[in-house]
Amino acid sequence: MKRLVPDWQVQLVWFLAGVFATGAAWYFLSRDEFLPAGSSAAAAVVLATVAVLLQRLNDRNVRFSGYRENLARSLNEAEALFRAHNGQRIPEDAYKDWVARATKYLREQLDESYIARFGNFSGMTFFSGSGPEKNALDGHCRRLHEFIREFTE
Repeated sequence: MKRLVPDWQVQLVWFLAGVFATGAAWYFLSRDEFLPAGSSAAAAVVLATVAVLLQRLNDRNVRFSGYRENLARSLNEAEALFRAHNGQRIPEDAYKDWVARATKYLREQLDESYIARFGNFSGMTFFSGSGPEKNALDGHCRRLHEFIREFTE
């Protein structure tokens, strides 16, 4: 799994936070230089906060990668349906099978809010004249793209 921020960068930020927290702060305190000691302590707090945020970003990316991959798999299946029936009507059975598989995944892995949005095409304009199944498949694909984007941000 590819991380958004390489581990070595997170470790470097932790190292720098440690340097400012222990080395620099104690060095300046031993010399009775309170302003640089305070600045070092503040830098340590800022760097530690940045390190925690970077780690949380990586953890979120790893946690949601399975959702993105499965949603992308559903999108790939829909693209295969589009290609298999290039310019022709998609058979209703094939369309319903695909929707059933996608809905089952959304129900089992996510929640009902995704199912409600998956079947709602409000705000969408369709230009295809190749039948209602193709338009509906296009609408479902748009929603899947939205879901993937939500798990990326």
